[in-house]
Amino acid sequence: MILVTGATGSVGREVVRLLHKDGLRVRALSRNPEKANFPAGVEEVAGDLMKPETLPAALDGVENVFWMLPLAADFNFPRIARQSGVRHIVLLSAATVEIGVENAIARLHLNAEQAVKESGASWTFLRPNGFMTDAFRWKDSIRSEGVVRVPFGDLSIPIIDSRDTAAVAAKALSSNGHEGKIYTLTGPEPLTRRQQVRILGEVLGRDIGFETIPDDIAREHMLRQMPVEIVDALFDLSKHGQRFSTVLPTVEEVTGWTPRTFKQWAIDHSEAFR
Repeated sequence: MILVTGATGSVGREVVRLLHKDGLRVRALSRNPEKANFPAGVEEVAGDLMKPETLPAALDGVENVFWMLPLAADFNFPRIARQSGVRHIVLLSAATVEIGVENAIARLHLNAEQAVKESGASWTFLRPNGFMTDAFRWKDSIRSEGVVRVPFGDLSIPIIDSRDTAAVAAKALSSNGHEGKIYTLTGPEPLTRRQQVRILGEVLGRDIGFETIPDDIAREHMLRQMPVEIVDALFDLSKHGQRFSTVLPTVEEVTGWTPRTFKQWAIDHSEAFR
């Protein structure tokens, strides 16, 4: 039995689908499974990673776990999972851990990785360096104004399709040889947000304006929505952009296929922007 946490997210849902397609026993954990619409045959279980009392039933009989850290991080889950008999944990971490503990976002994921190591279970860490799904944040302004306004508009990163991250996770959950491995995951090409918007415009067949928000205005807006340490971490990461610009062959090495391009992603999700 494989337990998938974060099962309604863009990565978790695809992990569930891939494992189920391959005929494996999958249990999908979510707060409201009755609304999740998982494939027939997937075992659905209600639970909350922030409420330990809901976890024993979810973990009963489980050998492998896909762990997606909740936004309000609780690092007790790996220990609870191991105590319940879990043997292997695949953690969705982030490439930002390379920056080190001084960065709040990196520290969050480093703490999660350490919690998994200390649990005593074997592990695999997935470290994507940015998701194509972040572009969904632009859909309202594209629909209403035909323009995208973002900070760090010329930062170039080979973002990855969530489906490719999920494919690596599914391999690590369902086959041997991934124990103790750290997989840093990228898409097939580095792109700036400006370039992403241009590609979206080509796919949608319309002109989409693009504006880079100046740093001081971006910081002011971010501070209305996030703690100062997270805002500082985002600006810090933007200064290290070159560090995360390299395209890596990890997805193809693990899955056997080339990761999807942003244009492929945009075509597949074009209706969200119309």
